[in-house]
Amino acid sequence: MSDRPVLGQREFRALRDIIFREVGIRLDDLKHALVETRISRRLRDLNLPTYAAYVAYLENEVGGAEERQSLINAITTNKTDFFREAHHFELLKRHLLPEIREKIAAGAPRPIRIWSAGCSSGEEPYTLAITALEAGFDRSTLRIVATDVDTDVLQRASRAVYTDERLQDLDPNVRNRWFLRGRGSDQGTWKVKKEVCELIEFRQVNLIKPPWPLDGLFDIVFCRNVIIYFDRPTQRVLFEGFAERLRQDGALFIGHSENLMGVSDRFETIEGTAYRCTVGTRSAHEVHAEPVAPAPLPTHRIVVGDVFASREPAMVGTILGSCIAACLYDEEAGVGGMNHFLLPETHHDDGPLTTRYGVHAMERLINELLSIGARRARLKAKVFGASTVGNFKTDVQANNARFIRTFLEKEGIPVLGERLLGQAALDVRFRTDTGQAFVRTVSKASRELAQNEARAQKSFVAPVAVGGDVDLF
Repeated sequence: MSDRPVLGQREFRALRDIIFREVGIRLDDLKHALVETRISRRLRDLNLPTYAAYVAYLENEVGGAEERQSLINAITTNKTDFFREAHHFELLKRHLLPEIREKIAAGAPRPIRIWSAGCSSGEEPYTLAITALEAGFDRSTLRIVATDVDTDVLQRASRAVYTDERLQDLDPNVRNRWFLRGRGSDQGTWKVKKEVCELIEFRQVNLIKPPWPLDGLFDIVFCRNVIIYFDRPTQRVLFEGFAERLRQDGALFIGHSENLMGVSDRFETIEGTAYRCTVGTRSAHEVHAEPVAPAPLPTHRIVVGDVFASREPAMVGTILGSCIAACLYDEEAGVGGMNHFLLPETHHDDGPLTTRYGVHAMERLINELLSIGARRARLKAKVFGASTVGNFKTDVQANNARFIRTFLEKEGIPVLGERLLGQAALDVRFRTDTGQAFVRTVSKASRELAQNEARAQKSFVAPVAVGGDVDLF
């Protein structure tokens, strides 16, 4: 009789709940055997006698956090190939990349930015880089961020070494152009060439735990064969987040077995499972093309130091430079609001003295929302601002962005969208009952904003210098 531990139904349910809590993957009862097989090695590695002991270990505050990452690595599926769903890369090469390059040429120079979300062992981002290089792009005109929740596959991806088997279906001309054949002890392997690797930055990102540690907007997002593992509410949150991260008319690619039907109305089909973001951020060239918000709702404008919250559907807006606008909402209660604030410019920007101003601004907004029916545990956030507008002696913009991210993380308020640390002023409109945000850049407002923010900063000087009571603006 075998002494091998058996995964009971109670332990399976406990593991299933932990997996869902950590990465949003829902496992039905048919996955019982799969979970037992994949996790059995973790019991051996940790010298644990039963799955019940393993569950207890996962819930332990001391070693559990590290082991939960090992659990995620064991349970996630990492099926991928070079040029998988090749029609996506053909669309990029013949249509989307040239189109984006033309748009950039008409404005300020910048690189094309691509996000490979759920990059697994790296085949997808390397294929993206190869596709761009063969379309005539070079290192100075392209940036690719590749992310995954699984730390093991990210390590393999960053090594950029693949076996003959992994490249057997690759066009020999492409393989010989962009890979180096291994010799000696490395025989039977291929390494991606340096000029391809240099285009890609690998990071760990858990898609269901915002704020995502990614700065700036993307022209293209690949998230293929990932959302099939999530339930519909989680999918809605993810696509809302992708829309917030894409430039206006940016492209989203999903897997051939996935679709946006009933999940998001912020995209329109380009071709197959390639979509264009149609309701999101506005480029500088589209500032006067159409209204920012589609619905004729009561509109309220706020300025630095203000807070507005509403239990009735309303649109609240502001113009931002270096300041922060935090938009919080409780979708279930239909309650939302916005504030507009900045931290003092001092030589002690990381100290409690300056952050008190931000905490005060955030608590004002939260208390306003709670007083009209919101629940703190249900609050979600979208944050904007911290743009490079105005001449400050210290890095006010970075301090503002760091504060709002840290505050929301500590408070456990998920950030479903952000646009921070840009180069231009922003016109932000926020619909209080649904949490929809509409953003566009407004370059003409920068000078006036800089003057207003400079005046606001002057009001900080006395209380900060002497350590007196905080009086928000």
